[in-house]
Amino acid sequence: MPAPTAPLFGFALGALLAWVAAADLARSTTGYGTQSFLLVVGFALLVFAPVSAYFVAFEPDWSLAYLIDSERLPSVVPMAVVLAAAASVPAGFIAAAADARTHRQGRVLWIALPPLLAAVGFVVAMLSRLAVQANYAQFHGDFGTRSVAGSPLGYALLWMLSVLCLAAIFTTRALQRLCKDS
Repeated sequence: MPAPTAPLFGFALGALLAWVAAADLARSTTGYGTQSFLLVVGFALLVFAPVSAYFVAFEPDWSLAYLIDSERLPSVVPMAVVLAAAASVPAGFIAAAADARTHRQGRVLWIALPPLLAAVGFVVAMLSRLAVQANYAQFHGDFGTRSVAGSPLGYALLWMLSVLCLAAIFTTRALQRLCKDS
C-alpha cells in the first residue's frame, strides 16, 4: 500500500468499524473503554500496521510512488509512516464513535468519505507510477523497470491486500457478534 494512502485508508476503515460497533459504543460515554475499541486496536497493530510496514520496508521507493528518493529520507521517516498508519485506524474509530453511538450513520460516512476519496484519488493519479517496480534512480532514469504484474511486488500486493481484506471482514464479523451478544 502506498505510504501516503495508508493513514487515509486506515482512518476511513476505523470510522466504518465504528459504524459497525454502534451498539457496543452506545453502552459507553467514550469510544475508548469498549471491547470494540480493543478489537480495532488489535486489528490496527496486528494486521494494518504490518501490511503498511511491509511496503515501506521492502519497496520504499514504490511506496512513495517514486516522488521522493527513499535513500535521501531520514531513517525516522519509515517508522513515522508505519506509526501513523497504525494510529489511523483507532483514530478513525474514535473520531466516528460519538456519531456511531447516537446512530448518525450519515455523519459517520462524512467522517470516512474525505480521507477515503483522497486515498483513492492519490492511487488513481499515481497509477502509472504504481504499476512499475523499480527504485528511484531506475524509474527516473527509465531503465531497469518492470511491470508490477507478475513481479514479487505484485505477488506481495495480492497477498497483503488479501490478508487485509480478510482480516477486515473477520474484524467486522467479530464486532457484529460482540454487539449482538451484549
